[in-house]
Amino acid sequence: MFFRTLLLAAGLAVFPGVSAQAQHFGGHVEFQNVDRDGELVVIAGSAEVSGRIRDDLTVYAGSIEVDAEIDGDTQIAGGNVMVTGHTRGDAEIAGGSVEIEMNIDGNADLAGGYVTYTGAIGGNLDAGAGIMEIGRNAVINGSSDFAGQELILRGTFRSDVDIFAEEVVLEGTFDGDLDIEAERLTIADSAVINGQVVYEGPREARIAEGATLASPVDYTYRDIVIDWDERHFDHINLDLDIIPAAPVFIGLGIAFDFLLGLLAIIFMPRGVARVSRKFAKRPLASSFVGVLLFPMGWVMLLMAGIVLLAVTLVGILLIPFWVTFALLVLMLAYPLGCIAVSECILQRTGIAKTGTGIRILGLLATLILVAALWVVPPLAIIAGFILSWIGLGAWMFAAFGRKDDLPPANEAAAEAEAV
Repeated sequence: MFFRTLLLAAGLAVFPGVSAQAQHFGGHVEFQNVDRDGELVVIAGSAEVSGRIRDDLTVYAGSIEVDAEIDGDTQIAGGNVMVTGHTRGDAEIAGGSVEIEMNIDGNADLAGGYVTYTGAIGGNLDAGAGIMEIGRNAVINGSSDFAGQELILRGTFRSDVDIFAEEVVLEGTFDGDLDIEAERLTIADSAVINGQVVYEGPREARIAEGATLASPVDYTYRDIVIDWDERHFDHINLDLDIIPAAPVFIGLGIAFDFLLGLLAIIFMPRGVARVSRKFAKRPLASSFVGVLLFPMGWVMLLMAGIVLLAVTLVGILLIPFWVTFALLVLMLAYPLGCIAVSECILQRTGIAKTGTGIRILGLLATLILVAALWVVPPLAIIAGFILSWIGLGAWMFAAFGRKDDLPPANEAAAEAEAV
């Protein structure tokens, strides 16, 4: 029960404000007919969401199906994405294969390998895709910027349209001006263009007899070859914020380091206690040794071990295990430093006696305090390095230094009394 309570407290500390924001992680996450007042964040292997969300919706998954009424903004990124419903804010949707039948009151940023859109967009549309189709029933009220290999535009566009693509097919209604750079432009017989068409490309546009144009196409020869250098997207104002927000990464970092430290405390209690005592006795020396070992000293030891193991066939087979062990040592240095520093402070201030429970709580508190320093990133980075130096140096003293600690019996009694 003690450890379960600590883990629950850690979860609440890592992801604060759960009453206003729900964050859900898993292999497959499913919300059917949800009726939620706060923000919903889902990070999963696959996700299904339907219902009403009276705030923002954020979904990151391999496979995504969304059919929802969303009062706030929508952020969706995945492999296969299917989105229907209505969002009253802005929408940022990206994926490998993206099918959207959603009305978007604000601006829309769409990106993917294959993207189809049917719906109404109240603001501007910025889109980049390998193949993109705008459905016949789609209505884009703001301006539109497109970049892609093949664009098929069948909807109604109330404002100006800018296009950079290999092949462009216009089949819809265009009330504003069109500025097009493409290798091939086709204007179908169903197209109605009320504005001016300015087209640059290596060949003239193919215009069907039934097409309706307010004025002739203003064509300029230009030898355009689409090689999809990243510079070709410079004029597309894609503002896809599909990477999870910084608090998510910080929370995952705290959870990962807390788990490493917790496992060390549970399975190596005497070793962790010895690390803490070594730091308490030699704080400056521990830090200095850590500086020498991290990171250059660690890299040299890693490479030296690989070279020595590579001499024999058996050693070659052991190289992956050596690299894994070296990485584990490096990752464990930071939580060990948090434990050592927190326990030293608690002991010297007389707040609490040493013990397993105190070490766990001290670890969690230190991790959260360092995470809070990310409001000023340089401070958080410096604190992280210092704690890693302390953890690695004290660990080396504990492993290879003189064994001048309490006898095991006395140590066990002290630990049991504190817990």
